[in-house]
Amino acid sequence: MFLKRISIVRFLIIIALAISSPIVIYAETVGVFFDSNVAQIMFAAGDVKTALESKGFKVEMNSISALNAKYTKKKIIIALASDAEVAKLLTLQGGTIPTNLGEQAYGIRTTNSPQKSYWVLGGDINGAMYGGLEIAENIKFNGYKETYNSQESPAILKRGIKLNLPFDEKSPTYESNSKGTSYQKAIPHVWDITFWETWFDEMARHRYNMVSVWNNHPFTSLVVLPDYPDLAIQDVTGFNGYSKKMSIEEKIAFWRQVMKLAHARGFEFLFFNWNVWVANAHGKYGLANAETSDANKAYMYKSMLKLLETYPDLDGFGVTNGENKSNQDFLWAAYGKAMYDYAVKNPQRKLRFIHRWHQTSLADIKKTFAGLFELPNVTFEMSYKYSKAHMYSTPVPKHFDKYNTSKQLVENDMKTWFTVRNDDFFYHTWGDPSYARTYLNGMMEYGKHFAGFYIGSDGFCPTRTFFCKNSVSQGILEVQRQWYMNMIWGRLAYNPQTPDLLFKNHIKLKYPVASSDELFAAWSKASSGIQKTTELMHEDFDLDFKWYPEACLTYKGFATVDLFAAADIGPGSLLCNIKNSAAGNCEGKKSSYQLADEIEADAKEALKTISTMKAEPNTELGVAINNIKALSYLSLYYAEKIRGATYKLAGQASNTTTALGKAYSWWMNYTNLMDSMYMGQANQRTNPVMPDWHFQDDVVLKEYHDNGGVGIPTF
Repeated sequence: MFLKRISIVRFLIIIALAISSPIVIYAETVGVFFDSNVAQIMFAAGDVKTALESKGFKVEMNSISALNAKYTKKKIIIALASDAEVAKLLTLQGGTIPTNLGEQAYGIRTTNSPQKSYWVLGGDINGAMYGGLEIAENIKFNGYKETYNSQESPAILKRGIKLNLPFDEKSPTYESNSKGTSYQKAIPHVWDITFWETWFDEMARHRYNMVSVWNNHPFTSLVVLPDYPDLAIQDVTGFNGYSKKMSIEEKIAFWRQVMKLAHARGFEFLFFNWNVWVANAHGKYGLANAETSDANKAYMYKSMLKLLETYPDLDGFGVTNGENKSNQDFLWAAYGKAMYDYAVKNPQRKLRFIHRWHQTSLADIKKTFAGLFELPNVTFEMSYKYSKAHMYSTPVPKHFDKYNTSKQLVENDMKTWFTVRNDDFFYHTWGDPSYARTYLNGMMEYGKHFAGFYIGSDGFCPTRTFFCKNSVSQGILEVQRQWYMNMIWGRLAYNPQTPDLLFKNHIKLKYPVASSDELFAAWSKASSGIQKTTELMHEDFDLDFKWYPEACLTYKGFATVDLFAAADIGPGSLLCNIKNSAAGNCEGKKSSYQLADEIEADAKEALKTISTMKAEPNTELGVAINNIKALSYLSLYYAEKIRGATYKLAGQASNTTTALGKAYSWWMNYTNLMDSMYMGQANQRTNPVMPDWHFQDDVVLKEYHDNGGVGIPTF
């Protein structure tokens, strides 16, 4: 009996120890097989590893050369379709080999023997990277349980970004002034390699593959010329006391590193400049701005030649004609001949020359630059502003066809890039995939004569966020803050058929406590109003300095109801302008009355959808909700402003007063919210949002009073 009691006591002690001790659960292992010598594939494998670990898996990172049939654990393979050993094993384990994989394309396969495995086969290195990034996404969305057998290829091969960046106080970007806050804030980040590392990582995930850096005269921060030894800028001088010790040799090493980062994420890297500017070289060696002199030609030629010699990873250069008294002869002598001479001596190097199509016929360009057209290692292409300065306007703009420009492309058998200018949203994050699909499909209508696009602004230099009052956004990269907007354009440019489910899944990851369906719907509805407003006035408000929609602002100041009334639609729009709407002459087109009703309905639906969503302002979800609210309030303001302008032309004074009174009320909702979220800033191209977001409240109220209103309207 005594021994039996001891056994019972021991048993109870063992049970107690087992309960009090942590239970060790060994995570299931997944092997990731890839070639670590290929930067793009290694990057995708890293994202796969992160995704697996977020779902509780243990990850083995293995060389692709170690892949064999003896590996019995779950596995993910990222490889080229040309890898015969990978293809052989895929077939042995029950998979089918993707066929006809071209540039940037990939196929994904799932096998279940010996265990579930995912195979990514790329048509090239970038295709393998994009496929690996998709697998990482799928794991984040669904864990390691779904079956994927798909094939993707890019609808638009070249999907680019345009970055206007100053290099120094003495090396400006467009235009040649330093009044813009974003301009002044950008310089420290331009010379911060961590900015570029994060930028390329983020934008590769969104499927962009070209970046162009625009500066009036970049050469003095990039090269040293023996004939002009004192023109290279030593150190970096910015604004508000900023400076950085950095020799020109260190600057050269820096930009070489940036270009290697670009290639490691599948990007082409180009510099662009405007002409004729010589920046800090002005007044030295006979050089001067706005001159096509022999001195300027010789200096620019040597600068361009040295640039190509100094940066073996530079993929090309772009020029703009007509900005500051330039002409075709100057552009050829300064840049075209330099690239020609270099390319002849270096036939193994592929280069791209992009000529912004401005104030010159294509036939003349082709004649002047005939030498470059003859070289097999140089691709000569044009560039044209597709929507002028406002991509958020007419869904399928026809500016490109207005002056027979598309006809000239066909006649000369050439291709053009489309410059897609976002001088619309500096603060807000836009998010309407349906509009992006329509817009991108419109560009692709030009077929073989369409080379690609790059999106960017002349009025804002996007580096790190500096104007947010919430700490969750302040200091992050602008491409991170506006992640949803960047994702929509990049992913849909790669595949316009990408389903809305992808965007909803990313919203769910980003904001897990909110309904992704509702947030997606509200974001889409709220984003449409500003775009439709600009479409209604696009012919007259086509350039960046003419129209800044986030603040109802022009370079002349507040955009009045009379300016609205006088403005016309741009080419390609199917709307009826305000003048014809007021006169009842729309002939079946959507009138401005109908458009205002549509904008109002969408904005109110967006507000209703998010009305039950609660989040603290200083959280990512809180920022997203307030962004949707702000877009909706501004849309409602514009709906009433459009009504007011139409009523005024129609001679309906009472209705005009009522509409502008309602507009004022929505404006105050908008500026109160914006001022709680953001600081003001000086703009590059229009009047500033200064000192805060209430800077135009009195003007909006005055417009109500000038049109028959009394006191403070309450609606």
